[in-house]
Amino acid sequence: LAGLLFKAGGVPFHFWVPDAAQGTGATAATFLTTVPKVGALVAVYRLVATVSAGDGSWLLVAALLATASMVLGNLAAYWQTDPRRLLGWSTVAQVGFLLVPVAAAGRSDLALPSLLFYLAAYAVTNVAAFAVTAALPEHRELAAYRGLARARPGLALALLVALLGLVGTPPLAVFVGKLTTATAAWDGGHGWLALVVMLSSVLSLFYYLRWFGPVFARPDRDAAGFPGRGGAAAWPAVTAGVAAVASLVLGVLAGALWAALEGPLLM
Repeated sequence: LAGLLFKAGGVPFHFWVPDAAQGTGATAATFLTTVPKVGALVAVYRLVATVSAGDGSWLLVAALLATASMVLGNLAAYWQTDPRRLLGWSTVAQVGFLLVPVAAAGRSDLALPSLLFYLAAYAVTNVAAFAVTAALPEHRELAAYRGLARARPGLALALLVALLGLVGTPPLAVFVGKLTTATAAWDGGHGWLALVVMLSSVLSLFYYLRWFGPVFARPDRDAAGFPGRGGAAAWPAVTAGVAAVASLVLGVLAGALWAALEGPLLM
């Protein structure tokens, strides 16, 4: 379990995630905060579901680890000024949310489908957020994004969708993921964990607002400009737009996708 949590970046084996997100290139940071989480968390679910048969203490361990990741990730993100480091701590918090259905393994029919849906929703939303930072590689402070909405409205809109998605705002996909994982926790006998999910979602809004503010503020005359739509910044901007749209579509079509997930899993 410790090895898988290290891969996933969950507390208490999270220490490498914000450093890696800040210190490496945007493409590598996007990969490290997305792809390993999918495999590691599916493996965590299978492990806990297997070893917890007849032993609810493992489910309680998963619930406590989920709580620790949500709380620490959100609180640590408050003090960050580098957008990639902020997203790194946000990833730690998201791993906590993703561990919530693990605490309901074997006790709720919603547990596995909610985990799989949340993983898909988190992946596209996280890609959108990191793609924006890749499109603006020289802007390594939140304050440097001041005036982005006027200079690059499309990029600002993609960032808005990504950050609101990570908060869990309807109708974006992560909202459905958080709602179903919280419901799974409730069904699994961890009502307090469902409450932690809701409170942590509200808590995360405040540090994302620190990024929203400069983006939609009036630009300073002496502020550094934003690169144009062409050149090396073109592909990350397109990626951000496509991923943001995917997050919205995934949320709107959640009902049909949920039926597709739930059907084979219950057979």
